[in-house]
Amino acid sequence: MSIKARERILNVLIFLGIIALLFVVGYPQYKESLPSQIKIGVDKSFASVPFYVAEEDTSRQYFVIEKIEPEFVEVTGDPLQGLKDGLYDIVAVPWYNLLLSPAIDGDTVKVCASLELRSGKLLDAIIVPEKSKIRRLGHLKGKRLGYLKQDEYIVDLILSQLAEKEKITRVKKVLLEPEQLATAFTNKEVDAVYLIDPYRGYMLYQGNKILFEGLISMYIISSSFPYTAIVMRKSYVKEENKLAGIRLKNALDATLSYITRNPEICKKVIIKINNWPHESELVHNIRTPEYQRLAEINLKNVENLQTKLVKLGIGTCGIKPNEFLFDKLDFVR
Repeated sequence: MSIKARERILNVLIFLGIIALLFVVGYPQYKESLPSQIKIGVDKSFASVPFYVAEEDTSRQYFVIEKIEPEFVEVTGDPLQGLKDGLYDIVAVPWYNLLLSPAIDGDTVKVCASLELRSGKLLDAIIVPEKSKIRRLGHLKGKRLGYLKQDEYIVDLILSQLAEKEKITRVKKVLLEPEQLATAFTNKEVDAVYLIDPYRGYMLYQGNKILFEGLISMYIISSSFPYTAIVMRKSYVKEENKLAGIRLKNALDATLSYITRNPEICKKVIIKINNWPHESELVHNIRTPEYQRLAEINLKNVENLQTKLVKLGIGTCGIKPNEFLFDKLDFVR
């Protein structure tokens, strides 16, 4: 082989080496420049408000900043099972369900944010029509009690305690959709409803009255109640799409900080997504939960709920509360 031929081969190899080096160095930067397409499970409760606020044109659009292209997927069944089945990448689930079933086949579900019902701010109530003959809890015996699907476990816990402590039995449970609430009494579908805000506030705005509020504090747990956990699969963050997981965590933290500084945005958004009238009376009636970033989650209250469930014969204490949470190192590039 001539010297010139060797030089040509060497030049080609050098060129290919440069191309490879540029690819190795540049591809990660190119990948980070692309938006993350993320499926987000949403409903019309306060649990989904952070996702809507992150998309809203507030002081900053947090999904845009973090290069997230969200696809909102309506939650129609069990949100925890939907996450496990891959229907969405992030979703809010009841803490109760997570405490009982955090595992997937070879994987686990982890928490990156939380909603808590503060013990000093009552967001739950049993509500009756204004002219109802039901005037105390004992009058619920044999009556129809409406509730929403996401609160079924709370209703079951409360009814079991009412039966044991107050001898109030034979309460008939009636599952309602949020869209049915406005006409549930006029259509005589139920005699009373158990609701947590924003629906509690909406029913009061409709002219109904509170029979009893604060049943969670009275009959389940006296401390603040871990209501909803915002979760992702551990393998999604650690292996499948770490960049998307980091972006989601950053956007969520920034959004929750914004909500803390501007709590009225929660009422504005919840009224918007439910297509309710934006009237001062309705805004005044609605109470908001406490939104907690990962670093702010009150593990003591999670432990209190877990202990309470064990005493009621539900679940075990085999998993420590902190094991349900992502570690902050999980979101380091």
